[in-house]
Order: sequence, then C-alpha cells, then structure tokens
Amino acid sequence: MSDLRIAIIGCGAVTAQAHLPVLARLDGVRPTLLVDRNLARAESLAQQFGIARAAADYSAAFTEADAAVVALPHYLHAPVSVALLQRGIHVLVEKPMALTAAECAAMIEAAEQGRAVLAVGLMRRFLRSTRWARAAVQAGLLGPVRSFDVREGFIYNWPVASDFFFRKETAGGGVLIDTGAHTLDSLLWWLGDVRSFEYFDDNCGGVEADCRIQLEMTSGATGIVELSRTRQLRNTAIIEGELATLEVSWADVRLTPRPDILTLSGIVKSVSRSGNDVQEYLEVMADSLTDWVDAIRTNRPPAVTGAEGMRSVALIENCYKQRQPLELAWNATGSERVPELVGGLV
Repeated sequence: MSDLRIAIIGCGAVTAQAHLPVLARLDGVRPTLLVDRNLARAESLAQQFGIARAAADYSAAFTEADAAVVALPHYLHAPVSVALLQRGIHVLVEKPMALTAAECAAMIEAAEQGRAVLAVGLMRRFLRSTRWARAAVQAGLLGPVRSFDVREGFIYNWPVASDFFFRKETAGGGVLIDTGAHTLDSLLWWLGDVRSFEYFDDNCGGVEADCRIQLEMTSGATGIVELSRTRQLRNTAIIEGELATLEVSWADVRLTPRPDILTLSGIVKSVSRSGNDVQEYLEVMADSLTDWVDAIRTNRPPAVTGAEGMRSVALIENCYKQRQPLELAWNATGSERVPELVGGLV
C-alpha cells in the first residue's frame, strides 16, 4: 500500500517536539502538509523536517492529505475535526478531545458519516505502567477497590508556542482540562464510571491553576484527585483494595499486599516488575500514532476511540458546571479552615 499522506494542523510545541520527530521515522506514512495561522512557523518547521508544503488554512488538507493530526488550541478541536472527518479524512485529535460532550458526539457522528477513523491522543493509555494497573484491577489482584488517592502537579514548564493555554476562551479551562484530561481518563479506564463528585478550584475569573475533586465511583470506591500547575505533588495514583494496594506512577507500579494476605506474595514477586519500565516520551507518542495508522490500514477501531475520549470530557464539563471555590494555605484568612489539600503540598 502507498504511504498515508499526513497533515499536521497546528504547529505548537507538541508538534515540534513529538509529532514531527515521530512521523519522520514512522513507516507507512508521509507528512505532506503543515498548517498554522502563523505561516512563518509552519514554513520553518516544514523546512526543518523536509515537508513539501505549509499553509495557513486547514482546508488545504481536504485535497492534500489522507489523514490529519489535529493539534490546535482546544476550542478548535471539534470544528476542525468535524470538517475533516466528514470528508473522509482520518483524524487523531490531541487531548482533550473537545470542550463539551456535545462537541465530542458531533465528532463521532462526523467520523461515521465520513467512514473515517477518529482517535484521541490520550497517550498514557500506551504506558506499560497504566496498562499493567488496569490489568491488575480487572484481574482482581487488589480485591474489591475501596479507595483511591491521585495527586498530580508540577510547576508549569511546558514550552508553549502561544498563550492559548492560559485563556479560558481558547483552552476551555486550566489544569483540569489540560493535565486532568489524562489523569481522569486513566481513573475512568481503571475504575469505571463516576456516581457523584464535588469539584473545587482556584479560578478567580481566568483559568484554574489548582483543583480538587472528591469522587464516588459506581463501584462504591471513593477518593480524591488533586491537580496543580503551581506545586510539585507526588505524581502517583494510589488504589487501595481489600487484598492489596497499588501505587502507579507514569513510569512504574508497586503492588503491596496486606500483611495478613499471604497468598498474594508470590504473585507480587512474579508480576509487579512487568509494569516497571521507563518509557521515553517519544516512544509512547510513537505507540499512539502507530496504533492510529494501523487502525486506518486494517479498518479496526483505534485503542482510544472517540467514545473513550468523550468520557473524561463529560466529567470535566460537569466539574466546571458545579465548581466550588478552593481554599489554599496562601489565601486563607483569619479563622478560615484550610481543607485537607494543604496536607498534600509535599
């Protein structure tokens, strides 16, 4: 079969640092078009990576590409993807899939109409640690899951090419819709749907930098998700079951049986190492892109379908609708009680 002609729409940091380097060495594809409203940036990257054409309007992809990576500001994910998919152009859209569940549904419908493959760039699905964690939960190694505690935060350092991440009208929100798209996708993938939640953030009119969600899953498990762009948190998910506790980072897993459950000790020794294998960022991005290309070639669903991508978007959308103010140590005054979040500062 001939190489797939790939357009990359949006030439920000993720395109320069991940999509282009990966596609340059991926078999069976040929990047043919770069699109960005900053045409000079698109032309510069095209020259750097040996791509024949750059354009300022994504409509060029209608005739010059078989498939497209959509790496635009969040508010453009849905309209651009829909236009491409309706024309039969396969799409891998960066996370978050869109800003609302309704937009996600429109994208899924457009893919069906155009008979095109729609994949969502939730690349943590391809980490060995997160895959092992899901398999461990599903296999019952933890027993029934009782609780979870997820903390993910760092001082923001992504090398942005524009300010869209920090404007509500273009990003849709702050840390919740950015980092949280990955974090909540993993939680839903591991533990299933949410029954109820309470959401708190520090948004005072712009986008939130810190947030906290208290959740109850339909399984009965309860827990917390804390996200931050201002503080270094432990960056792990702890899932406690009746038989064992699992701690997952994006590089490894640790499965610890309860001291009185002796039958698990041999299992832990034999299988816990299978999730402990550091993967380079570009390796994981390559797995995501390869899966999408293979789905196009073989006419199968991708690993992360539109329906899967919509789950975290729907939860994020509902969180924003039910926002409550988050009190933090540095903005509490007088006798105001600082919530549990302060205990997770380090």
